[in-house]
Amino acid sequence: MAVLGSLAGCAGPWNDAAVYWSDPGQLGPGDADYESVLSNARDAGYTVKEPYYVNSRNPGGIHPEGIAPLDDRFGPDYRVFEFAFYHTPQIVMVFELTGGTSIALFDWRTVMEDFDLESFPPAEWIVERIMLSLEVGRSTAETYAADLREQVVAGTRTPRIDVSDPVTFQNAYAHMEAERTAVEGSETGGNGWYTQRSFRDEVQFADVDFVVQSLAVVHEDGDREYRLKLDRLGGFNLRIELPAGEEIPEAEYRETFRRMFEDVGLDPGHVDELAFEYTRSMW
Repeated sequence: MAVLGSLAGCAGPWNDAAVYWSDPGQLGPGDADYESVLSNARDAGYTVKEPYYVNSRNPGGIHPEGIAPLDDRFGPDYRVFEFAFYHTPQIVMVFELTGGTSIALFDWRTVMEDFDLESFPPAEWIVERIMLSLEVGRSTAETYAADLREQVVAGTRTPRIDVSDPVTFQNAYAHMEAERTAVEGSETGGNGWYTQRSFRDEVQFADVDFVVQSLAVVHEDGDREYRLKLDRLGGFNLRIELPAGEEIPEAEYRETFRRMFEDVGLDPGHVDELAFEYTRSMW
């Protein structure tokens, strides 16, 4: 699915194309300075398209103000798309922040069946996390918890409510930081989607889906377009779009990407670490 999603943006609905695309790569913390790459690419005469938020130029989710460590690490306009609290490893309450704010409950054991009332978390557990995550008092949080439970009683796979209250992610994140004994993060692969998982005594109890900005460095060689996508956490991927059915010798396209890497201040050796796939046609 990830490959299909990345290829979907390569050609418009009326234009066929052949495409080469690489595995995603991940640079180390000291291997890439996003702002330097941006400046170097422009100085070298490349077309630079930015910022991207995954594959969109429009930011989604929310940007929480005032969390300095996240601003320093993720950049000035990182986004939070959703965050979740785990009652058990399978029963999760998710705050969804795209297209408004929703609260949803999932039981990963029975996603194709109605949510089992016996799996519904204690009301106080839900109320406490709603009060952490939204600017609401106890009475409103209790009403939201009751609404979710009523949906389960009536029968639904995924109890969910839409809310309009301000999101207090700062409080929710402070709670995660205070409670966790370990944290893990995903690779970003050039699109900037970063999932951070919080653990208490080796058991996951929360996660956050962040999106950091990414950029595309574009080199055009006739009717061939080479693209280096890099995000603020050092994830990257490479792509070439060219006329349908056309091919390029591997040594040639790898050398072009190595030159692009060198021009923008990245180690060209990273190109040699990647495997490439090819399709003759998008249709």
